[in-house]
Amino acid sequence: MSAPPATPQRRTLRRASLLLGLIVLAMIGIPACLGFVTTYTLLHPPCSASPTTPGDYGHTWEAITLTARATGDSIAGYFIPGSGGAAIIIPPPYAGGRGSRLHEADVLARHGYAVLTYDSRRCAGMGALSLGYQEVDEVADALDYLRTRDDIDPGRIGLLGFSSAGATGIMAAARLPEIRAVVAEGGYGDLADGQIGIGDSGDNPLTALYKHTIALSYRLITGDSIDRLSPTDVIGQIAPRPILLIYGSRETSLPGARAQQTAAGANAALWVVEGAGHGNYLETAPDEYEARVIAFFDAALPDAE
Repeated sequence: MSAPPATPQRRTLRRASLLLGLIVLAMIGIPACLGFVTTYTLLHPPCSASPTTPGDYGHTWEAITLTARATGDSIAGYFIPGSGGAAIIIPPPYAGGRGSRLHEADVLARHGYAVLTYDSRRCAGMGALSLGYQEVDEVADALDYLRTRDDIDPGRIGLLGFSSAGATGIMAAARLPEIRAVVAEGGYGDLADGQIGIGDSGDNPLTALYKHTIALSYRLITGDSIDRLSPTDVIGQIAPRPILLIYGSRETSLPGARAQQTAAGANAALWVVEGAGHGNYLETAPDEYEARVIAFFDAALPDAE
């Protein structure tokens, strides 16, 4: 016996139910898709290499190649020889190349420091970024290279990093005791809590879904938890090696800098550059920047003689 034909009321109810289901699916699916797209895009930016070389600043330099211990990949770099045996590693910020922070390298080189810069993972064709945690491996690769040079004292190696490389610098110093001093500029304190705010109790369900999809996507792409992106959690392990944190007064990550200083204790200093935003510390206060950074490394990496 065939079913009776649907009444207009039943057809209306079915359409309403279907529409409601589509709305619910969209409300769940769109934040989740946006979370994945956000994370994928953030971890796969194009290489932003600069054609600038140390020679453009008047320095003698060498084109070098680092070997990635984890993958065997080749990473292009610049090496500026120094005059006193001390060396400073400048990791690339985000997807930058070996020429990304040469204005800072110039300051160091003019005071006799050897400087090593190198390409980011994106410029070296090594796949996704991790935003600072796994990039500590490339700092270790730079240390391996410096240990092969007779003109470098392995006990006098420091690091200067900006933005994500500032976070890398703190995490590298915590894991690599060969880093004797670190200057970290404008990095995040805790990416998940500070910049993304995963798990904020005030989030509405859709915002919470978006943030948790970011965390899940990060784990799927990198194999690590986004909670590892926390210099604040590890900065206390660096003592008694000295730390100089440099941030601008107009920088959104300044609260993270204060949290890091508190967690680090007495061996960390924080210089807030009045009027500076993200990354223009040297341009805003060139004389004071040079004086502070050079005095910091001179005290932290003294000549044994």
